[in-house]
Amino acid sequence: MDSTDAGLRAEIQLLAAEREIRSVLARYCRGIDRMDAELVRSVYHPDAHDDHIVFSGDVDAFVEWTMGEALPSYTWSMHQLGTCVIEVVGDVAHAETYAVCHHGLPESAGANRMYTIAVRYVDRFETRDGGPWLIADRVVVPEWRSVDSIEAPRPAAPGAVRGRRDRQDVAYRR
Repeated sequence: MDSTDAGLRAEIQLLAAEREIRSVLARYCRGIDRMDAELVRSVYHPDAHDDHIVFSGDVDAFVEWTMGEALPSYTWSMHQLGTCVIEVVGDVAHAETYAVCHHGLPESAGANRMYTIAVRYVDRFETRDGGPWLIADRVVVPEWRSVDSIEAPRPAAPGAVRGRRDRQDVAYRR
């Protein structure tokens, strides 16, 4: 193998790692928005740590807190990922990902409201023993937040697909 082949192989490995890491970030968002505890748990190494603004602890405690306390206080959620910088060095990668997280607040006095928070996920990913890239450590850095009035969705046509916060959501159909 010449140096061109080695360089090409290294570039392909780097691109594959970045692609896998971006997929992990997207699966995390789906897991949170669909309240899918197993999907959320699957993006972390079992010994991972998450420092999530008002929560800090291991992955099992994070999933329990998220599914049992944090998410049930909202009527819906939607995470949108933005700028993502990934630096891979061997079996460790550092990623900084911008996100805007929208959360539906329970109706109050006939008004619909949305809580929005912009954050940065500052993650250390690891691949261990040739396994998948997963989050080993996460720090969530809040940047700004707002609470806004929103319009209620229009009534859906009979039989129309509606979003769900569980594995019965249309996104899980195969």
